[in-house]
Amino acid sequence: MNNNLVQMIYISRSTFPTLGNSSTVEPSVARILAKSRSNNRKKGLVGVLYFGDGCFFQCLEGKEKEVDTLYETLLKDERHKDLKVISRKMIKRPSFSEWSMKYIALDAEIRNLMTKNGYEKFDPYQFTNEMTTQVLELLHLANDTGNNNESLAPITPTSDKDQVGFIAKWALAISILSLAISIYTIIR
Repeated sequence: MNNNLVQMIYISRSTFPTLGNSSTVEPSVARILAKSRSNNRKKGLVGVLYFGDGCFFQCLEGKEKEVDTLYETLLKDERHKDLKVISRKMIKRPSFSEWSMKYIALDAEIRNLMTKNGYEKFDPYQFTNEMTTQVLELLHLANDTGNNNESLAPITPTSDKDQVGFIAKWALAISILSLAISIYTIIR
């Protein structure tokens, strides 16, 4: 296995208004997720993204240079602020290898973990190292929020031609979902 693989966990706060509804994917998060999955696949990066209470918790895994380059890009992204690396370590193999970017929405298990550890809401800036490990373990075991939605399923095309078609369908589905959520928010 490649010796220069790294796992980086970073946190940040969103700069966009949120719907406050944990049962749907925030439109801005859906767009971030779609772009991340496409770009990460090309760069050989994998990981998991969690968004709750206005905070991002993301684990990125891959070649050290690619992870560092992506993080430099993320520092310039105006959709979030207060970026902070809370864990970085060399790894022998990725733990999210089947996901270009697994997505987990705020759910009962995370809320229970927060309550059990004395947190009123999801605030990774307050986490201890142990709490960070517990959240990462829970995210690793959790089902992708999009398991019932083909657009959020793992990317597993069998050929380059299949991959192009799959990505196009996936991007269209994410766009339609984002548009529907935006329209619902406006007319509500």
